[in-house]
Amino acid sequence: VSEDAALDRRLDPALHGRLLTVPDTLQALGSLARAVRRKSGVMVVAVTGSAGKTSTKDLVAALAARARRVVATTANQNNEVGVPLTLLSVDRQTELVVVEMGMRGSGQIAALASVAEPDVGVITNVYPVHLELLGSLEAIAEAKAELLAALGEACVGVVPVGAEILEPYRRNAVCRVVSFGFGSGDEAADVWGCLEEGTGGGGPRLRVRWPEAEAEVDVPFVSRHRLENTMAAVAACYGAGLPVEECLRGLSDVVFTGGRGELVEAGEWLLVNDTYNANPAAVQAALDDLVDAAAARGRRPVAVLGDMLELGTEEERFHYECGVYAAEAGVRVLWAVGRLSCATAAGFADAAGEGQTVGHVESVHDVTEVRAGLRSGDMILFKASRSVGLEAMVSALERM
Repeated sequence: VSEDAALDRRLDPALHGRLLTVPDTLQALGSLARAVRRKSGVMVVAVTGSAGKTSTKDLVAALAARARRVVATTANQNNEVGVPLTLLSVDRQTELVVVEMGMRGSGQIAALASVAEPDVGVITNVYPVHLELLGSLEAIAEAKAELLAALGEACVGVVPVGAEILEPYRRNAVCRVVSFGFGSGDEAADVWGCLEEGTGGGGPRLRVRWPEAEAEVDVPFVSRHRLENTMAAVAACYGAGLPVEECLRGLSDVVFTGGRGELVEAGEWLLVNDTYNANPAAVQAALDDLVDAAAARGRRPVAVLGDMLELGTEEERFHYECGVYAAEAGVRVLWAVGRLSCATAAGFADAAGEGQTVGHVESVHDVTEVRAGLRSGDMILFKASRSVGLEAMVSALERM
């Protein structure tokens, strides 16, 4: 609140006596949210990681809602403003809060955790994201692991099985740590899942095993990264002491936040709107999903990949490797969008075989050229860093 007398006179008189002057409004917001969190007595599940944070948050919320009244982060409100606002939205009926925690630098997860005081902390993965700011994968792991350090003895940390880069922080954690994994090679996880062929002509089913039992459930998606996020969410519910088998039924209720693998029917094409963000590991996972899904639907896999930002001094190598990966994965046509993505196009061209083609455009508004290279029935993935605005190209193709 300003101390300027003229401004004070312009304020609604009805508000006088209800305003507090504080030296730092952001700090005050966090303190108020912490006080509400403590008074409410709710359980708090915090989710962070280099990729899949929002989808995992959506999954935890849907699964936990089968057993508790849940409030969760909306959209991507995962920063020093969004986390307090999520906590301030609890009411007398709320029993569990799911907060997503984003990070761009050291100390930020610790600060968010000091406000939310989570009972369960989930680290989905550690990938080369924000290298421009943090400098190394080890520094990223250290920043993400601030969540483990914030958890007390009565709390539970959830981490991917076999994540060696997190092992020092896991050993030093005072909380109980639960590991999760999916598929072959991850069977040592405390909470593990795999896809099983359905019987009687049904689709694949997800088999989930946790220390006390196991169960099978229908699953509305089959992409590997979504299934890995599902196992992280199941492990979070297990760590929170919720009935796992009941929570698994919540898979049918999941509504994912837009721009994260959203399928869009656009006349003759099937678009995959994954434009919210991108990093090398996430791009490669999305390419695998694209090729598999296109093959299952009898469609041609096409990828439109925009610039990946904040990758530091090796950004050209990361883009080039994604282009090579796309070609080797079986993408038939690649369009690269943006200055950095010239290297993506070069990598694809160097690795491409017969029948694979590549193009490059400077801007998301160069949609006419991309349109000219498409065929009826194509399945087209769109993925780039958030600030590239690749969703503009998705919207343009929807209108064509």
